[in-house]
Order: sequence, then C-alpha cells, then structure tokens
Amino acid sequence: MKKLSKLILQIAALSLTLSFLMPQSAEAAAAKADQGLKIRYVNFKSCIENSKLGKQEQANFDSLKKQMETMLSEKDKTLSDLAEKLEDPDYLDSLSPEAETEIKRKFRTLSQEMTQQQNQYLQTLQQTNFKVLEKLDHAITEACKILAQKNGYNSINNDEATFYYDKDLDISQEVVAIMDELFDKEAKEAKNKPVQ
Repeated sequence: MKKLSKLILQIAALSLTLSFLMPQSAEAAAAKADQGLKIRYVNFKSCIENSKLGKQEQANFDSLKKQMETMLSEKDKTLSDLAEKLEDPDYLDSLSPEAETEIKRKFRTLSQEMTQQQNQYLQTLQQTNFKVLEKLDHAITEACKILAQKNGYNSINNDEATFYYDKDLDISQEVVAIMDELFDKEAKEAKNKPVQ
C-alpha cells in the first residue's frame, strides 16, 4: 500500500510539473508560428467593381435585365390598355356580350402570361447572378493563388470574414491587377483562336 501511495505522489508531482511547463511551451510554439506567417486580405466587392471581368459581367447582367424589363413593359402596357377598357362602362356597353367575354378572357390570359414571365424573369436573373458571382469568385481565387505563390503568403482572406485587420494588409488592388492581366490574356487567346 505504501508503494502505491508513493507512486501516486510521484505521478501527481510529475503531472504538476508538466502542467506548469505546458502553457509556456504552447505559448512558445504559437509565437514561433506567428513569426513567419504572412496573411493578407482582399475586399471581394472592390475586386468585382474595379476589375475588367467584374465590369464586363456587370454590363452583361444589366443588358439582360434591361432586355427583360423591356419585354415585360410591353406586355404590361397591353395589359393596362385592356384594364382601362374593362373599367370604362361606356366602352363595355358598346360591346356585344361575346366581345366583352373575349376581352375579359384576353385580359385573364395576358395577366397569367405576365405573372409567368415575371417569375421566369426573376428566376433567370437569380441564376445569372449566381453564375456571375461564381465566375468572379473563381477569378479572384486564381489571382490570390498567383499572388500567394509569388509573394510567399500563407493565407489570403476575404475581409468580410474578419472583424479587424490592418489596412496595410489589403492587397485588393494587386488582385485586381492580376485579374485584369488574366482577363486580357483570355481575351487575346479567344481572339486568336480560330472559329469552329
């Protein structure tokens, strides 16, 4: 029994000694890891707004949006004209019952088509927006990889995922420059590529 007590005391003394040494060695390891760590930050929104690819994609998106709005506004004008006719009692009195029924049927059909087109319009815009963001995310990621390899960065983070960072660590302009180089290179390759 004395041997067991002595062994327990030795283990307790050893674990107490280790507990005092562990925090110091953990702090030393963390300090050593921080010494050579190179972290930079990128403003995603700035890269989208200032890069050639981002501007091109925004222009394409706006063009699609305008095209769809034009189509919807034409149908909306036709629908409004029919609604005015249906609200005019003098006009309705001048129509035969069959003609009135036909206008009401046409109004319902146009209303349904308009609702369906609006839903398709919104769905198309959402899908297009998702694809654009995915494409831009890929381009920003590629530019960040190139910068990280070139400058020995350990990590490049989106600034939106960070509570605070020193603005000197922001490399958004360098990312935009690389994105523009890649954009120009792809445009040149596409121009030189024979049409099939």
